[in-house]
Amino acid sequence: MKRYWLVWLLLTLITLIALFADQILQQQRVGEAQFNQQFNRLAAYQTQNETLLPLLDGDEDLAALQSKFPQLVLLEHTVNRPLTAPRFEEVSGGRYWLYNPYRQIRMLIDLHFALQTSDVALALAFHIHAPPAMQTANYSDSARWQWQRPFINHYQPFLLKGSANPDWRSLHMLPFTLALLLWLVIGGLGWWLLRQWRQHVEMRLRADYFQRTRREALGEFTAGIIHEINQPLTAINTWLHSSQLLLRQGKHENLPQALNAMSLQTERLAALLQRFRDIVSERPVAMSAVNPEAVWRRVTVLLQQELDDGDVALRQQFQHGQARVLSDPQWLEQVFHNLLQNAIHMQHGRPDAWVNIASEHVSQGIKIIISDNGPGFSAEGLAQACMPFYSTRANSMGLGMTLVENLMLRMNGQLRLANRAAGGAEITLIFQLAE
Repeated sequence: MKRYWLVWLLLTLITLIALFADQILQQQRVGEAQFNQQFNRLAAYQTQNETLLPLLDGDEDLAALQSKFPQLVLLEHTVNRPLTAPRFEEVSGGRYWLYNPYRQIRMLIDLHFALQTSDVALALAFHIHAPPAMQTANYSDSARWQWQRPFINHYQPFLLKGSANPDWRSLHMLPFTLALLLWLVIGGLGWWLLRQWRQHVEMRLRADYFQRTRREALGEFTAGIIHEINQPLTAINTWLHSSQLLLRQGKHENLPQALNAMSLQTERLAALLQRFRDIVSERPVAMSAVNPEAVWRRVTVLLQQELDDGDVALRQQFQHGQARVLSDPQWLEQVFHNLLQNAIHMQHGRPDAWVNIASEHVSQGIKIIISDNGPGFSAEGLAQACMPFYSTRANSMGLGMTLVENLMLRMNGQLRLANRAAGGAEITLIFQLAE
């Protein structure tokens, strides 16, 4: 739990920091946008200056010009200014002259009014590497955010700089509050789910422990029973060899004694087996409502490796996905597991192997049909498939179908074996529908 809350705290802090950084970056983007707007305004004034200067002759009404071009301060005539003289000349106070030597006039320009802004401080340098010639009062080279952009102009090679600092007081607290509430809800829900999961794991571990203990005890008990039944079996085997010897020797009068001895040993063996059956007999079955589709999907997960190794395609056509049947979940899982595993093994090496499961509604129940594309059942197989120790596969004990039939009967279900018309086996399971 400590690790869970540590991860929760870390994710909460990351979220809050991300929201904080987003608002700060948003302020930076707004400041950069304002800086670019100011740059465009100054660029427009510079373009006006370059366009206006060749059109003037020096005798225009200055007041009329200033009404349209507020950056124009003074208009004067020049005398014999060389054509190669500089077109730009800086004046104190941030003002500058623009010359037209062809008409011998010059304009005094002042852009102070264009630098006024509330959020972004500006500074204008008349040359790329020169100190600012004019700037707003709040401009600072040490501000958090710095922008600069040169004007691409031959006669007015200025550099505009901007600066701004984050406004901590304008941060919105609502996103932080909502994010914190969201993570509190996620943390509480996750903690509840984690606790439920841990309880489930603990229950499974306890169940596995008890099951393991039961198997160990049953193994010890079985070993004892095997030891006991081995004695009558050995005796029967001895009397059987003796009877064969008596037959070869023609001493038929001694055969009844040997047969009686074998009968007594057989009765003893039957008694031992009955005692074993009485001890390990199972309790009455407690049926519950079980979703067969969910159990089937769990089985497919357990056998996924075998499906992949055998390149077996799995088809599922559950028409009643939410239906519940009266069954024991573990027994139903064992039935599906054995049938699917048999279908996989019977199609080993086939290039077009597949297993299909479908459900149909019958009167007061659900019919589940499992079919495959294997060789199907032989005539003998249809008759003896559920017999103990009957198998057509090597290294098989022949108890799988016997167990399936036994479990289906104990769950009040039905088991039917058949072959598909197109080839392959078809196994039908009928379950009672849960109320």
